[in-house]
Amino acid sequence: MLKRFLSCLFLFGSLALGIYTVLHFGFNPSKIFSYFLAPYYIAATVMQYIWPEQPNDFEKGEVLNDWLHNGVLLAITSFQNFFVHTLVALTGSGLLFKYGVLPESAAAHNLPFWAQVTIAYMTFDFMFYVTHRMGHEIDFFWRLHSVHHCAHRLSVLNASRAHPLDLIWRRLLPIFVTFQTGVSQEAFILSGVIGSVLATITHMNVAFSFGPLNYIIGTNEIHRWHHSNKIEEAKNFSVFMLWDHLFGTYVNPKGRARPDHLGLFNEHYYPLHAYLGQFLLPLKWKQMKARQAALEVQQGGASTSPTQAPTLLAVKLGHARFHSFVTGSSDTGTDVASHH
Repeated sequence: MLKRFLSCLFLFGSLALGIYTVLHFGFNPSKIFSYFLAPYYIAATVMQYIWPEQPNDFEKGEVLNDWLHNGVLLAITSFQNFFVHTLVALTGSGLLFKYGVLPESAAAHNLPFWAQVTIAYMTFDFMFYVTHRMGHEIDFFWRLHSVHHCAHRLSVLNASRAHPLDLIWRRLLPIFVTFQTGVSQEAFILSGVIGSVLATITHMNVAFSFGPLNYIIGTNEIHRWHHSNKIEEAKNFSVFMLWDHLFGTYVNPKGRARPDHLGLFNEHYYPLHAYLGQFLLPLKWKQMKARQAALEVQQGGASTSPTQAPTLLAVKLGHARFHSFVTGSSDTGTDVASHH
């Protein structure tokens, strides 16, 4: 009970403090970052050493690689802020309202502020679900998103381990769609802080216990299943779990606290902790998969020739992932798992 109380106290206390900071500083992004987000990230990191869920055993090159990813994240965040200001300046309350497709009176900014915040958060989270699932089930996007999944454990630091192109498209598209609802920039800022608090918790290596909240929020207890190297477990794509429940992708096995293994199913020749290798991965993807297939043949794990194996694997993966995305089925077999 004490662990449950402390876990919920951290979650709801952080949300309350974040909301207060946003309102107190008049939605000023730089002050919100300086007085709340930066201290919150530091506190979340420190908690991993005070109350760890797993030992903080770092692999060779892991910390440097993740710091480089975080540096790139800061640069992309600066570009994101520019994008938001430009988007608001060009589209106002949204393209559909700007060009008269829908009446201006239907724009979300006419609603009470907290209704706008709710719309902004739910719209962004839904688009996060869609783009996140696409990142897993469409081969082109998986080549980018696999970088995030090559980590063997969750931590605040590797929450930002991602290919820059993956970060950009999976951020800007949800932002663009969210602003088309006509929400105010202030509502978007507050919803973003709420989202940042919850998203950080998903990756914290802290022994939280959230109980029934795991059915509503993608806590770290839920998100670690998303990082399983088994395709049937690697779901839970959203932060607000409504979308996973609706589309049949919620995973929370009873009687098990965590997956057997986090990371990729096939790590041969994958640049696990090499930033440059991860950055160039989309260009070298086919070469890496060919080497993996050749190794499988060499080890007696395949009946096809090294030149045939990559092609057959790609066909099987494409069909299985497309079937899974359309039907919501998780029965995609070992062929998909070998890719993940």
